[in-house]
Amino acid sequence: MYYSHPYIRSNSNTQQTNHSINVVGEGMISVEPDRAIALLGVVTEDKNLSQAQRKNAENATNVINALLQQNVPRTNIQTFDYRINLNYDYKEGEQLFRGYQVTNLLQVIIEPVDRMGTIVDIAVENGANTVRNVQITVANKEQFYEEALKKAVEKAQVKASIIAQEIGVSIRAVPFKLNEVPTREDGRPRPMVLGVSTENTTTPIEAGQMQITAQVEAEFRY
Repeated sequence: MYYSHPYIRSNSNTQQTNHSINVVGEGMISVEPDRAIALLGVVTEDKNLSQAQRKNAENATNVINALLQQNVPRTNIQTFDYRINLNYDYKEGEQLFRGYQVTNLLQVIIEPVDRMGTIVDIAVENGANTVRNVQITVANKEQFYEEALKKAVEKAQVKASIIAQEIGVSIRAVPFKLNEVPTREDGRPRPMVLGVSTENTTTPIEAGQMQITAQVEAEFRY
């Protein structure tokens, strides 16, 4: 039943006994993603460090220029990681120096999301050879979360009213306590998988929908 423990509590420490109904309300809305985020990178290897850096810089510059030509704002292109690693091979227990590896990762924001496949293909055509952490999300996450939060409060009020009606009491419309509960999936970017493009096709993107949820804990007294 709705009114079983732990929904109903009483406090006998005050002169007037306070009874309360405790509920959890959850709100959820479905939204269509309007933004894609990806790490597009250039990885080069060479036994000569200067050569590896030069090749990497040339390819990375080509990728950036290609993105700008596709009307990706420069503010949507940001260096995410730049590193130089030493590569070794191991043969019969012996460590053999193979060369240097230079990695330059760019975080790119693409809007709208359906341009993602085209942008990835163009980046690869112009020198990018690694694509990582492709995600889809929405630009105004806070706005959608607030809508979900409003639904969560309304749901808590409805649940408390049902419980009160079931046990034959009247509750106050305004909750005595109302706490927002952090959710694990509150509209954060979620990963997606890119299909493989061929010579005459564009890398397919299936953005689908994403769920934004909010949760509250409420205490109503009667």
